Amino acid sequence: MKKVLALYYSQTGQLERIVRSTLSPFLERDDVEVHFQPIQPVKPYPFPWPVIRFFDQFPECVMLDPPEIELPGFDPSVKYDLVVFGYQTWYLSPSSPATGFLKSGYASVLRDTPVVTVIGCRNMWFKGQEVTRQLIEQAGGRFAGNIVREDQGTRAETFITVTVWLLTGKREVWKGVLSPAGVSEADIADSSRYGRQLLAGLLDGRLARGEPVLDGRESAFVLQKYLLVEEVAIRGFRFGARLIRLAGKQGSPLRVPLLGVFALMLGIGICTVIPVTLLVLVGVRMSAAYKRWLPKQTRYLEGS
Repeated sequence: MKKVLALYYSQTGQLERIVRSTLSPFLERDDVEVHFQPIQPVKPYPFPWPVIRFFDQFPECVMLDPPEIELPGFDPSVKYDLVVFGYQTWYLSPSSPATGFLKSGYASVLRDTPVVTVIGCRNMWFKGQEVTRQLIEQAGGRFAGNIVREDQGTRAETFITVTVWLLTGKREVWKGVLSPAGVSEADIADSSRYGRQLLAGLLDGRLARGEPVLDGRESAFVLQKYLLVEEVAIRGFRFGARLIRLAGKQGSPLRVPLLGVFALMLGIGICTVIPVTLLVLVGVRMSAAYKRWLPKQTRYLEGS
């Protein structure tokens, strides 16, 4: 009997549906047992988010401060043949509950086990995946592939629709004009094809041997022109996070003015910094260092 552990934190239920769709082929087998385990922070996060608390989570999330996690419901003595780790990206970083689990003692369940990540996000997941993969490997897990399901709509659309969804709980804004927030139903259902690939790799031993099972160019497509954008943005985020934390701990009213400035700069940055960075990229592409870094980083994020 093959044993599979699915770990995930899902505020809206969408990521749980993606994970369950991915693993649906496993549930059709009598020789595979799947345990679905939500990650539960001791102090729950709200949904929809109050505006101030939404931005007040930014510094701790970016600086990877782990929240305390509830005792998981899986048996730590079980040796799993595969772990599927589902998470979202918050502020170009793994969500705080995901970080909390990976930095906790419970992450020992990953040791010497193939771990496949499943991401449900707006679109900017590169830096979050880089950190998540590092934390998985620090916990002793063997990274085995990446599956990404991005929100429907253009980047301009999702900036509006996802923000509204997070702050109000409403997925549809200007119905008929903008796409609904979140991953499309078609993409959620289509996740099962990656599950079939994982199942084949589990049964024929490729996962155990550390051989590739997923084609990362398909399951985790990297839009290369945005790699440098995230590299620039995460540096700005970390600087801002350190600055805000000087005003006190999370929940301190002294942080509110700085959070307001951050929110304003975030909006301005999306409208200006990203286009400027893309223009600068035209020149950067000519450098030898960039030409060496780009394919290497792409393969890393794809899970190759």
